[in-house]
Amino acid sequence: MDGVSGKTAASVRQAIAGSRELPLIEVELASAGARGREVRYEARLTEASLAAYQRVARRLAERLRRLDPTKIATNEFAHAFARLDQYRRVSAVLGLFSRPPQAGVELDEAALQSSAAKNLAPVTGAEDVARLVKRELDRANIAPLRVIAPVRVDTAEVTALSAAIADELRTAVGAGRREETATHTLDGRYAQIDGRLLLMLFLLDASFNTQRAFVFVLPSVPEPRSRELPASSGFPETLNRGLVRVESLGAASAVPPVANVMDVNVRMGRGNRGLYYRPGERDTLHVKLDRPGYYYIVGHVQKDTTRFSYLMEIGEAGAADRFVRRVATDQAHRWQAVGEFTVEAPAGLEAVQVFATSGPPQRMLPATRLDPVRNLHVIGADPVAAIKRTRGLVLVNVPDSHQGPGGKAKPASLAVGEAVLQFSTLP
Repeated sequence: MDGVSGKTAASVRQAIAGSRELPLIEVELASAGARGREVRYEARLTEASLAAYQRVARRLAERLRRLDPTKIATNEFAHAFARLDQYRRVSAVLGLFSRPPQAGVELDEAALQSSAAKNLAPVTGAEDVARLVKRELDRANIAPLRVIAPVRVDTAEVTALSAAIADELRTAVGAGRREETATHTLDGRYAQIDGRLLLMLFLLDASFNTQRAFVFVLPSVPEPRSRELPASSGFPETLNRGLVRVESLGAASAVPPVANVMDVNVRMGRGNRGLYYRPGERDTLHVKLDRPGYYYIVGHVQKDTTRFSYLMEIGEAGAADRFVRRVATDQAHRWQAVGEFTVEAPAGLEAVQVFATSGPPQRMLPATRLDPVRNLHVIGADPVAAIKRTRGLVLVNVPDSHQGPGGKAKPASLAVGEAVLQFSTLP
C-alpha cells in the first residue's frame, strides 16, 4: 500500500474491507520446504500471472461498461454484483503490483445498489435468505461451506444483524467443524438504502474467485449509533496498517523492508475473519510462527464506554518473562493454543496484535501498569495511540538491515513479524 495512493488506494481498501482474500489467478505454486511428512507451498505472483489478471480484468471491464444500473433486469442483479466484486478484487491486485497501475472502470456502484433495493422483491428476513441460498447451493452440489458474517458497507464491521444472518446461514448449510474442509466461502456486505436493507452475498471458490452472488432486499433494521463509533475513531484502519513491508521474491522492492520478515499467523477457534461473540461465549486464541522464536500479544478494547490496551500475560509456568512465549523448533509451522477467553459486555470491537521475533523481544515490550479491577497489565486508554507506540518500539529496536559501516548494508540479526485479529462483541 506504500506504493499506491488516491483512487487506487481507495479501491484496494474497498476490495479487502473486512480482511477479504484476493483472488488467485494462474499463480505459481512452489514448494517452500518440508519437515517430516509436512510440505509447505507458496503461491507466487509472477509476470505471467499478472498478465492473466489483466486478461480477466479486461473481460470483466468490457461487460461492466455495457451495464446501465438504471435499466438492469431484476434477474441480472446477481450477475452484475458478482462481476463487479470479482473485478474490484482483480483490480486491487493489479493496482498493488502492476506498474503502471491499470485504468479502471468508473461504474456507479451506489446507483446499482439503489436500483437493486428499489426493484427487487423483498424477503421476510434472515431465515428466508438462508433457505433460498441453501436451495441454490444444493442445486450446485456445493458443500461443505465456510460462512463469513457479512459486514456493513460503510464500516466493514460485523454487527448484530451480520451475526443473525450468519447464524441462519450456518444452520441452513450445516456449517461447523466441516468448515475446515470447505472448498467454498460465502461472505458479503449490506447497506441501508432508501428505507430498505440491501444484502449482497458472494460465493468464492477455492482460489477466492467470485463464483456467483446472491442479492436480497430486507426490511430496514435500525442499528444503535454506538455501533458506528469505533470505526470513526480510525481504530480498524490503524490496526490493519501493518508493521513490516514484504520484499517481493526475485526482485528489489521499491520500498525496502524494515527487517527480515517473520511470518506469524493468528486465529480464533472460529477462524480469523468476520468474527463475532456474545457475552459469556468462550473461544481459544491460536498463534503460528514460521520458525523458532518468540511472540507477545497486545490486546485492544474499543467500545463505546470502555477503551484501553493491555499486554497479555501469556508466559508459561517457570518462564523468565510473563508476557513472552517461546516457540521451539518442533513447534514451528504448527498452531499453538495461547489460551481460552470468555467474552464480556459491553458491545463493541476488540482486537489482538501478535508480535513475533526470532530473538528475545524484552526491549520491545511496552510499559504497563496493573489494573487491579480488571487484573490486566494496561498500556493506555487510547487503543490507536497504543497500536502506534507498540509498533514504534519494535521499529526502534530492530537492527538496521540497510545501513552499515561505509554505507554498506549489514544483515539484520533479528527477524520480526506482526499479525492482527479483530472481532466484534455483540449485545
